[in-house]
Amino acid sequence: MARPKELTQDLAVVLGGAAVIATGFYWSVGGFRNAEQNAPKRKVVVLGMGYCGGAIARHLAQVEDCAVVGTTRGEEDAVNRRLGVRTLVMGGTEADRAQRAVDELFAALKVADVIVATAPPGADTGDPFLADSQLKTLIEAAASRGTLIIYLSSVGVYGDQGGCLVTEDTPAVPRTARAKRRLAAEEMWRELPSKRFSIVRLPGIYGAFRGPLAKASEGNTLIVKEGHVFSRIHVDDVVKLCAKLVSSVDDDSYWSQGANVINCCDSEPAPQHEVSAFAYTLLGRIVPNAVPFEKADLSAMQRSFYEESRRMDNTKLVGLTGALKYPTFRTGLAACLEEEKLVHASKNAGLARLKNIWRLPLSAASALIDGAKGIVCRDPVIRVALIDNGSLKPEATFSLRRLAIAVEKAASAQGLRMRVDPVAARFADRIPAQDLGGRQAEVLDGWLKRVAAEEGKRGKILLLPLLIGPSATLSKSMPAAARAIPNLGEVSLAPCLVCKCPVIMEPGAIGATEVAGMLADRLASTEAADWTGEKDFVFVCDHGSPVARVAAAREAVREELERQLKRKVTGTCMERRDGPEYDFNGTLLEDHLMALPQGARAAVALLFLQEGRHAGPGGDIATIVKEAMEKRPDLKVVLTPVLAGHPGLIDLLLKRTEKRVPLALMAH
Repeated sequence: MARPKELTQDLAVVLGGAAVIATGFYWSVGGFRNAEQNAPKRKVVVLGMGYCGGAIARHLAQVEDCAVVGTTRGEEDAVNRRLGVRTLVMGGTEADRAQRAVDELFAALKVADVIVATAPPGADTGDPFLADSQLKTLIEAAASRGTLIIYLSSVGVYGDQGGCLVTEDTPAVPRTARAKRRLAAEEMWRELPSKRFSIVRLPGIYGAFRGPLAKASEGNTLIVKEGHVFSRIHVDDVVKLCAKLVSSVDDDSYWSQGANVINCCDSEPAPQHEVSAFAYTLLGRIVPNAVPFEKADLSAMQRSFYEESRRMDNTKLVGLTGALKYPTFRTGLAACLEEEKLVHASKNAGLARLKNIWRLPLSAASALIDGAKGIVCRDPVIRVALIDNGSLKPEATFSLRRLAIAVEKAASAQGLRMRVDPVAARFADRIPAQDLGGRQAEVLDGWLKRVAAEEGKRGKILLLPLLIGPSATLSKSMPAAARAIPNLGEVSLAPCLVCKCPVIMEPGAIGATEVAGMLADRLASTEAADWTGEKDFVFVCDHGSPVARVAAAREAVREELERQLKRKVTGTCMERRDGPEYDFNGTLLEDHLMALPQGARAAVALLFLQEGRHAGPGGDIATIVKEAMEKRPDLKVVLTPVLAGHPGLIDLLLKRTEKRVPLALMAH
């Protein structure tokens, strides 16, 4: 039987050297049909293709044989496309492309059998999809005709339960602004006229290269708070539940068991320090001494985690799905370690990535590998240094390590062969190794010498700056350090996160939109999300630089944030040099705060990438704010978290690797 010529194509997946060919998948608004068998497929729309949403989408497409389309605010993931998931990029700077994505989403919703919603609620609009009147109308129509609705929520809606057992019948009493917004979003989905819907309440989700093992490998602190327990869930078990819900959509007896609200948690709630200690033991590393909660140096976001304690009951989950794949963190973390070892084994790289990173079962991954028609990719591994300015604070090094792991994983997911190391431009090598989990921090010149010894002139090296703007670290220190090392291979430099150079960046792609979006999300996570009065102010604060181009990068972010928030945003700096020649930095933060009107409230969006001496608890900016409020008790000032940890940062860093410039082309 001939395949439809307009949309049929082979599914070619290149993973770690194995070219995997699968035929017969195509997208059709009129049907979503299997081209070889002409059998109707169940049509699934995933609203929000993040870590969990992407894993669900890939499983439904590859294992459950569904036709899946998903949405993202970032860039399209080529791996999702190759594994049969159609990704729609919402928003962005290309108006025509954005409108096509909207049109295709509307068409998909009109015929969807299943809608999986994973996006967090907005600051003041509730669920971002139901807040859009056109989307809400389409989703309501889908619910009316019997479409299954799955909404991924959070166990945070239960609030603090004092360590007591929590079932689906426990009243929701959210305490934090985030949890209150999440419960409000739940209610918006509940109001739909759906015959089939399920609210899946999730705790922290972990998996290979994400969670306790990753943190232990970086030397995270073990914090002890008496009586504090929490639950978690392996991403495979989230996928398993969603697959069960989809496969049971027409089974009335299944839904009569009360699948409308499900706590998707493992069977062993435990304190954070026990989980971390087990991760250290699995890795064969010395378990560090625990730090009492009262003495721990934590951000406001981290501290809020310890203010609530719950023992989640998963009786309903097990009754609906059967035994969990990973019922405890012990079995789950052991499996994660084996998966990570498999990924690192080059001879099994293709199978490992299919099975673990994209959450395919071993049988499905093996079947695809067995049908491979490609050959092993022999492209050399690029040695990447993820470089920050450097700090004497251990937390900055831990943060840089987490980011390096995340960038390497994201690159691998796109079929890019990169080994990413955390490297400081200066200072970090002075931190005692025992304060860094027994692993000494590297600075740039030492890293370059090590890579030169390991790779020689055959090596390919990329210097990837973890910098907002084009500071002297990027324009002078990094090139000079590379040129000073003999026998170094081919060296390239990537641009900073906000790059206004017209030679490198096309208009609309300078990075200001992405960074402003991260700041907007950070603001939405604070109580200032609801501040819209005449005496409410928003500032974007950076360190302050003697380089005008760095201040221009901040200004570009400020303008974009002002556009996104639809309100005035003021640029400011933590410190600056004296003299009119440095007026481009603007007014100091402390001067802005002291000049605010009586009874004002101010939200300070920190244009800082990591916690350290300046940003974070006890840092310079926190001290400036504290002293301002002591002098002006009428003021209320809140600070956003730093940008590290925001998934958009990883996406933007990976984009910057595509714009690398050979060192040989740069002027001395």
